[in-house]
Amino acid sequence: MHKRHSRNARSEPMTIAKGSNTHGILNQRPSRDEYYQTGVYETQGTRPTMEDTHAFIVDFDSVKGQGYFGVFDGHGNKHVAEWCGHYFHQMFLGAMHDHPSLAPEKVLHKAFRRVDDTLKKYSLQSEQVAESGSTAVVAFLRMEDEDGTQSSFTSSPVPGNASSSTPSPSTSRSSGQRRIPPENAKRVLYCANAGDARAVLCRNGTAIRLTQDHKVTDPSEGSRIRQAGGVIMRGRVFGTLAVSRSLGNHISYDGIRMKQYVISTPYTSRTELTDEDEFCIIACDGLWDVITDQDAVNLVRRIKDAQYASKILVNHALCNDVQPTRDNVTVMVVRLKDFVPK
Repeated sequence: MHKRHSRNARSEPMTIAKGSNTHGILNQRPSRDEYYQTGVYETQGTRPTMEDTHAFIVDFDSVKGQGYFGVFDGHGNKHVAEWCGHYFHQMFLGAMHDHPSLAPEKVLHKAFRRVDDTLKKYSLQSEQVAESGSTAVVAFLRMEDEDGTQSSFTSSPVPGNASSSTPSPSTSRSSGQRRIPPENAKRVLYCANAGDARAVLCRNGTAIRLTQDHKVTDPSEGSRIRQAGGVIMRGRVFGTLAVSRSLGNHISYDGIRMKQYVISTPYTSRTELTDEDEFCIIACDGLWDVITDQDAVNLVRRIKDAQYASKILVNHALCNDVQPTRDNVTVMVVRLKDFVPK
């Protein structure tokens, strides 16, 4: 019998993406929260290994106020989730630079495809990678002009104490420059997910799901798998996977390629943020399996500090009296404005 402990929980933001080319400030909270505040808390739970990874990047793509947020929940082993923690943001950034006029939702589709194609190549070289997969939820907070472009943005040198990396040669941005949006720029939150990692927005106290769970139990997903020739046994694809979409999983069982059934095509959404939007919760199923979207929002709505809010949600997942999780749990809270309801 396993005891429930939170001793493995980490209160400081951590990621294996450290040192990667982020085009922004990686996993460091700025001294002053001007556009948003990010908090991350995670725990291994009672699982023998930790297979979650995450990353957040302040001023993503060298634009002040932009943000990248990702949570990756591995299965099989940690290899795919770990790789995504290192490199997903690079793939996304590369797709953005290669297709500057493409809508961000479509760029996210291309990023998921690039990531999965790359993982397929690695799976041919490593059986461990082939056996590995990961659900993914990625959110991109983008600053935009009214017409959806960034044409009115100005440039300024990156402050000397900011650890911003040099933009790719494929861009026209000069080294060490950061683009500044005008005061009237709008904030748009683009989300993409594959699997059951989820993003939920709190809008004036109401939970709004920005992603879509991909599980075998979903009628449309089950139908897609069966039409492709797949078999669902015990609520799992060929009795092995409960999720119907993921990154990785390029293994074959008895000559059957799992990838033709467990696809990587993400669900995407676009949400133009308003003054009513308070915060976003981005987390793996270790949280969402034991709490509803609305209950999660209610639990932390009055907590001003995003880091403490993420800790409260993780502790609830571990220690609630109704259905405590035994899974790895990673929760990221992005507070979109300094607002605590009375």
